[in-house]
Amino acid sequence: MAVTEIRGIEYYYEVVGDGEPVLFAHCLTWNHHDYDYQVENLKDSYRLVLPDLRGHGKTKYPQEPYSLEDMAEDLFLLVQELGVGPVHYVGHSMGAMMGPMFALNHPDALLSMTLIGGSAIAESEEKLAGYRQLVAAVRAGQRAAVVEKLLGLFFSETSRGYRHEAMAAFTSDFLKLDADGLHYTAEAVFTRPNFLDRLGEISTPTLLIVGEKDVVTPEERTEELHRGIPNSRKLVLPEVGHFATVEAPATVSGALRDFWETI
Repeated sequence: MAVTEIRGIEYYYEVVGDGEPVLFAHCLTWNHHDYDYQVENLKDSYRLVLPDLRGHGKTKYPQEPYSLEDMAEDLFLLVQELGVGPVHYVGHSMGAMMGPMFALNHPDALLSMTLIGGSAIAESEEKLAGYRQLVAAVRAGQRAAVVEKLLGLFFSETSRGYRHEAMAAFTSDFLKLDADGLHYTAEAVFTRPNFLDRLGEISTPTLLIVGEKDVVTPEERTEELHRGIPNSRKLVLPEVGHFATVEAPATVSGALRDFWETI
């Protein structure tokens, strides 16, 4: 457990294990615990760097607008400060949207990149309206109602039937989430640019993972990434929703290990 300062922001992170370095970037609404299962499965062979991103967990945030690219730059600066690069980058959802920005701006800082539930396009107006309503409800103190909606969005129907421990862990952390921090970081996600036309510039070996039942970033978003990134491979997980890291933890961990062994 450690805290450092990145561009004036107090950043919390953990480093676990020893070996080739891996940088994990979590999803919107959770924190580094998004990857708890992967930590247990991979810490024997890799040095895992697990930050809380802006406005999540124990990391602070500027109380003014910032971009997803700003957040990707935070991670590059963290890697430089820790002296652990180049790294294998793993991003889930929000973290997956940041990954191509990291790869385009700092290709030499990466050994590989894995994007889980990613997207290279801007959010649709229809989805934006619904997501902003959920964030507004959190700021209005209606967290319990919001988390029930999020569980339905994030986990497939199959997973909701038996991934009770993962859902409870997410719920517990979500109920403690800083409402204003969520607002500012959510806006960074919601206002991200469309960068489909730049995917061909990415030279980093890339693994793309998506749940078959993902309704937040459906398989077509991953297929766009797959078609655009030259050196990429794609893995679709049957009966899995948006939270593949905890819905199919062993499969994700195994896919990561297998992928890294080919780099």
